[in-house]
Amino acid sequence: VTALVGSPAIGNLTVLDLSENRLADPGAGVLANSPHLQHLMCLDLSHNFIEDDGADALAESRFLTQLLHLNLTGNPISPAAHYRLLQRFGNRVVF
Repeated sequence: VTALVGSPAIGNLTVLDLSENRLADPGAGVLANSPHLQHLMCLDLSHNFIEDDGADALAESRFLTQLLHLNLTGNPISPAAHYRLLQRFGNRVVF
């Protein structure tokens, strides 16, 4: 995932489905910190073993500002991290 999001070629990408890829927290962090994903509108990270650290990275991302849909279904995220994600993305995040 590091090579993918490090490429300027994905700068106009609006939809990214990385479901069931075992990204875990490090992968979520890489995605959250990629300036090349600033136009992303739909991000599917369902079933990726993302826990609170990865959820917090997504919630604190300064690049995922255009997201209309964030799918985190099937990830072991705590209620506290759910709350932080809801604070950031509102009803645009699905658990």
